[in-house]
Amino acid sequence: MVVSIIVASVLAVAFMAARVTIGTRGVKGAIIAMFVKILASLGFIAIGVAALFSGVTNQKAAAFFLFGLVFGLIGDIVLDMKVVYLKQPEEGLYLSCGMVSFAIGHVMYLVGLIMLLGDKITLPTIGICVAVAALLAFGMVYGGEKILKFRFGKFAIHSLIYGFILIFMGALSIGVCITAGENKPVLFAVGMVLFFLSDAVLSMMYFGGRPRDKALSVINHSLYYAAQICIAAFLFFI
Repeated sequence: MVVSIIVASVLAVAFMAARVTIGTRGVKGAIIAMFVKILASLGFIAIGVAALFSGVTNQKAAAFFLFGLVFGLIGDIVLDMKVVYLKQPEEGLYLSCGMVSFAIGHVMYLVGLIMLLGDKITLPTIGICVAVAALLAFGMVYGGEKILKFRFGKFAIHSLIYGFILIFMGALSIGVCITAGENKPVLFAVGMVLFFLSDAVLSMMYFGGRPRDKALSVINHSLYYAAQICIAAFLFFI
C-alpha cells in the first residue's frame, strides 16, 4: 500500500509540474500535460486495484469504489480536453461531459458506501445530508454569482446538480462516522472533503475567469490527487 501511494504521489507532482510549465505553451503543450495527467490518474487507480487484490472483506463494495475512481480518470481526460480547446466551441461540451463523468463516479461511491454500511445509514441522516447538500450547492452557485461574480452562465444547472451530488456524498460519509460511530469510512470522508475543496478552487478557475492561473492549478490538483489517493487507500480497510 505504501509503495503504491508514494508512486501515485510522485506521478501527481510530475503532472502538476507539467501543467504549469509545458501545459501553458499552446495546444501541443496542453496535450502533453494531458497524457501526463492520465499517468497520474492511473496512479490512484493502481492503489485501488492493489487493494482489491489484497483480500478485502467486501469485494463488491470495493469494486464500486474502484469504478468511481475509473470514472474519475475519464473525467480527468475530458476536463483536460476542455483546457486543450479553451475558448473554442468544443470547450463547453468537454466541461459538461467532465461533470457527468465525475457525478457518475460519486454515484458509484454512494453504491459502494451503501453496500458497505447500508445498515448504519439511517433515514434521518440521509434527510439531513440532502438538506445540507441542497443549501450549500445552491449557495455556492447562486451566491458565487452574486457575491464572487462567478459566471456560470448556461452551466449553472449543471454545476448545481453536480455540486449537490458531491456535497451529499461528503456529508453522508461524515454523517455515518458521527451518527453510527463508524471509523471505517473516515479516510473516505477525508477524501470527499478534499474533493469538495478541489472543486471549489476549480470553480474559481473555470467560472471566475482564471482558467490558466498557475497557483490555483497547483492548489486544485494537490487537493484533487490527495482526495483520490485517500479514497483509493480507503479500499484497503473495507
